[in-house]
Amino acid sequence: METATSTSYWFRADDGRGRRRPGQPVGQGQRQEQTGPIEAIYCKVCGRVVTSRDRKIAVQGSHLHAFFNPAGIVFELGCYSLAPGCQRAGVATSDFTWFAGYLWRYALCRQCRSHLGWFFARSGHSFFGLILANLIE
Repeated sequence: METATSTSYWFRADDGRGRRRPGQPVGQGQRQEQTGPIEAIYCKVCGRVVTSRDRKIAVQGSHLHAFFNPAGIVFELGCYSLAPGCQRAGVATSDFTWFAGYLWRYALCRQCRSHLGWFFARSGHSFFGLILANLIE
């Protein structure tokens, strides 16, 4: 079951192993402690719940950002306060960071290990910058 410790959300729109049940609309079987629906966001490769729409945040004034890496590959990112379906990987570094003052690590799908984006952290604040092309809303 996906949980978020800081916001007390509990929801299950999956088969118990993190994959969405075929044919089941998001929202069926969900239990939540706040009013309003929690709309899940899934890994495009395996269908695991990664995060939810209510975890979208603005960083440096915007939720959406477009960046290119040193190899010239362009990424369109969305910023999320939490992504329980992601596993952090690699050593934190400031090399080529897209957000000044933040260290980054890779964010991989907990189930299939696909690269979903990056986890950014600095003293007192952290967030996930997830590659929108690798997610399904």
